[in-house]
Amino acid sequence: MTHTLEFPHGIPAFETERRFRLIDREPLLFLESETNPELSFLLLPIALIDPDYQLSISAEDRETIGASEASDLLCLAVITAAEDLPPTANLLAPVVVNLDSGRAVQAVRSDRVYSHKKTLCS
Repeated sequence: MTHTLEFPHGIPAFETERRFRLIDREPLLFLESETNPELSFLLLPIALIDPDYQLSISAEDRETIGASEASDLLCLAVITAAEDLPPTANLLAPVVVNLDSGRAVQAVRSDRVYSHKKTLCS
């Protein structure tokens, strides 16, 4: 299944990229730029990484994606895999998708409760 998502402010370090395809290859997801085919991110649902994860999203990010308390939000972690190192998940800045509006943000937390390099396996 594929969904088209709009990131109204882009993604940090890729602010000019605003439209992405979210491709579901359960349990993995891929976020691919519609304008730059070489720009792609590997994602996992945060619930698979940390079932007790507590999302913290700013009022500005909530407004950007049109999220109300009743909105259906999907919370995803960007996965980084480096040669000779275990893969890590960014829990500090999850990708938050409002499934109702098709809008998304990378919601950088203001606290340091979670790491941007949570090891997935050893």
